[in-house]
Amino acid sequence: MSIGDLLFLFIVGVTLAGALAAVLAGSIVYALMGLVVTMFGVAGLYVYLHSPFLAMVQILIYVGAITVLIAFAIMLIGPQYRRPKEWTTLGKLGAAAGVAVVTLGLFVKFVMEVFPRTKAPAFTVTTKQIGALFFKDLVLPFELISLLIVVAILGAIMLALFARGDK
Repeated sequence: MSIGDLLFLFIVGVTLAGALAAVLAGSIVYALMGLVVTMFGVAGLYVYLHSPFLAMVQILIYVGAITVLIAFAIMLIGPQYRRPKEWTTLGKLGAAAGVAVVTLGLFVKFVMEVFPRTKAPAFTVTTKQIGALFFKDLVLPFELISLLIVVAILGAIMLALFARGDK
């Protein structure tokens, strides 16, 4: 086993540990931290696949913006620290893990049969070309998306204020 294989297994382990922490956390704040670890793990997988642009987009958009948006939503609503009662028995947790393993196995079998391994073509587009495309040809959609995000955040704040009775 090479160093690259060990690095890949480490990144996958970090990603899965973060996903498990997000799903099994007793608090929504801890679940958010698990989600952050998972998204960093996915960015690490992009780096491993020699795609630094996607890794940086993953970190900036998902780890940065989406996590902050979820944190704002948690702060506006207020975190609930009660653990769901249905996960208190070990049998139900084991059954859920068994279903997850069987589902993953069937999914992997399906993907391996439908999409056989072939040599991937070389990717010729550079990060510089993608950036030039965003800031020359796609300026209007880029700015409209940022405006949409600002309006969504303002709408969430207004909904939270009206729900509390503050006007």
